Amino acid sequence: MAEPENQDSDQEDQDLPMEIENGHISDNSSDYTSTSDRNSPDEDLELINSITGEYDRDIPTTHGYLGKLNPLRGYTIFEDGDVLKVFAIYTNTLVFPGFTLPLVMTNNYENGIMQNFIDKNNRVFVLLCANSGYSGLYEYGITMEIFEISHHYRMLHIKARGRQRCERVPGSKIENASARIKLVTVRIIAEPPIVSPLQDSQLLALKLKRKWKIRNIGELKQCKRYRRYHAAQYVFPSWVYDMNEVSYYIDILLDALSSYGKEYIPKDPEKLSYWFVQNYQLSHNERLKILGLKSTLERLKLECMYLKLGRTMCCDNCNALITDPSKVFVMSKDGTQSNYVNPGGHVYETVTVLSAINFQLVGDPSRQFSWFPGYAWTIIQCIYCNKHLGWKFTSNNLSPKEFFGLAKSGFKVMSQDPPDDLSILK
Repeated sequence: MAEPENQDSDQEDQDLPMEIENGHISDNSSDYTSTSDRNSPDEDLELINSITGEYDRDIPTTHGYLGKLNPLRGYTIFEDGDVLKVFAIYTNTLVFPGFTLPLVMTNNYENGIMQNFIDKNNRVFVLLCANSGYSGLYEYGITMEIFEISHHYRMLHIKARGRQRCERVPGSKIENASARIKLVTVRIIAEPPIVSPLQDSQLLALKLKRKWKIRNIGELKQCKRYRRYHAAQYVFPSWVYDMNEVSYYIDILLDALSSYGKEYIPKDPEKLSYWFVQNYQLSHNERLKILGLKSTLERLKLECMYLKLGRTMCCDNCNALITDPSKVFVMSKDGTQSNYVNPGGHVYETVTVLSAINFQLVGDPSRQFSWFPGYAWTIIQCIYCNKHLGWKFTSNNLSPKEFFGLAKSGFKVMSQDPPDDLSILK
């Protein structure tokens, strides 16, 4: 994927996040001319799901534009509270546990650092993002495990998956290994177990007869009468305890996200809390706040609060309206918002929407290095200030025939004034 020519500059010696969008990769880059710019209708038919008749949502999750990568075996999980001294990559991109980060590393020095790191049987690094003021590192991050890797044309291609939350150890030194790679000391954050607030309010003999591990809102309603009896011994009404059951918030979120593709949304409380913040249209500060919360219940509560705020998606530079969250739709089974990387190594957190306004097309459509195989991409800029907003994707043979991939670096999520009462009871 290319970027606008008027944004060309060299970032190799600057201490900036990896996906800051002022690098430039020409469409004529000799390293990536092997991909055909035209697909036949028969080739496009291979991209259609035989059951749904629509574009196969599994395809974008493979990041096939990176070429053939070599798989690495294993799965690394650290103990809660473990302290690690590990390499960290500094980026504005947020990736939560369970989601994938693709990387193209073009700097030979950084390639050497990462390759030496991997050769020593280390596959886990930390992803650290910018703080709320974009003036430094945020104290919380995610451990990322490399699961596929390959060298292509003197570049290092990597796919890594988020594993666990971590935090920088206060007072620890941050060493610069390169412009974008740091050596940091982090502590793995414990994920508290999910328990019912009334779980310890009854005798063990009674627990055997009436289960208290509520798995969904249906079970919560079935147990409502018994819960009310047990809650009577406390000063708070029974609904207070209901509002501290994760199933209560799962029901609210799943209902609100029904248009995001029910089949792709996890029902597990912890996974759902991460899926929401990875896919719902939140501001950078809102996402950081969720990342720093201590438990699944706290995350679900705050996410339900954010659902009540009206939102628009506007140009990051001039605030021109680009689209609204009702136009967001699923083009990948990972959800509506995923990370992709262009040949220059710039990572873009990209939101797929069906329609947009106040943009202009730049250049001709191209299929080279397309994040959505079968679709040609064309750069889009803000019609008022020329801010790079993302790409328009088009195809004559696939459904939908066109959609937009908006780069998070190109737009901002603007929330309307919150209502007087943000209570999720209403």
